Amino acid sequence: MALTTTETLGFADGVLAFMSSNQAALLAAGLDVAPFITQLGTQKGAAATVNDQQEALKAQLRMKTEATSASLTTLYDNTSTKLDAMIGVLGKTTELGKQAARLRSDIRRGPNAPPEPPQ
Repeated sequence: MALTTTETLGFADGVLAFMSSNQAALLAAGLDVAPFITQLGTQKGAAATVNDQQEALKAQLRMKTEATSASLTTLYDNTSTKLDAMIGVLGKTTELGKQAARLRSDIRRGPNAPPEPPQ
């Protein structure tokens, strides 16, 4: 099971604290943890840094997604308004007006087209 970022950083903090407070006892038992403390401290700092960068990118992505959605909505609304004006000028019962009206209904004619109405 994968740990969360908070759990992993907390685990590292706990082990680092244990090694630091028991460094003398560990050395007396034959284990020099000074290099471990340095290595884990460096790795924890690096992990925290890349996590912070990742969170910042997620925030940027959310903002960019919102901006993209707003831009696409504006484009669609403006295009639809222009199409409505052309249909109005041409007359919705004329052949050219019908062709223009089909432009909107043709948008969803791909793999996710609505089902054909029963005949």
